[in-house]
Amino acid sequence: MTSKQTGLTMIEVMVALLVLAIGLLGVAGMQTVSMQQTQGADQRSIAVLHVQTMADEVRSNRGLPSSADRATWEASVKKDLGEEATAEVTSVNANQDARIIVTWESRQTVWDSAEESEDTGSSMHKNSFSLLVRYAP
Repeated sequence: MTSKQTGLTMIEVMVALLVLAIGLLGVAGMQTVSMQQTQGADQRSIAVLHVQTMADEVRSNRGLPSSADRATWEASVKKDLGEEATAEVTSVNANQDARIIVTWESRQTVWDSAEESEDTGSSMHKNSFSLLVRYAP
């Protein structure tokens, strides 16, 4: 007479839980990467907005902004992108063009253990957005 097994054994349940746990860890990792990418896109959008704002001011003034306007703009960039951010407006081509540059740093997590920094596993990445604006003097 042979006995017929009904139900699941403990080993089958453990294997199923292991597979489920690995799947959930993968989902959590994808969520983390997604959040980091969203933050980076947000910072890039803010930088573009600041550069476009200054470009509009250069075009409307038909020249570089006053030092007070420039200081206000630089303070706004630092407030939105961090104290390490820089903002520049320089004249190019005998006062017919202006170059506007916003630079900021963002934290970039290193996933490969061979590339990790010694203490944090993160590194600062320098980002920049620039625009050349032509205006009529």
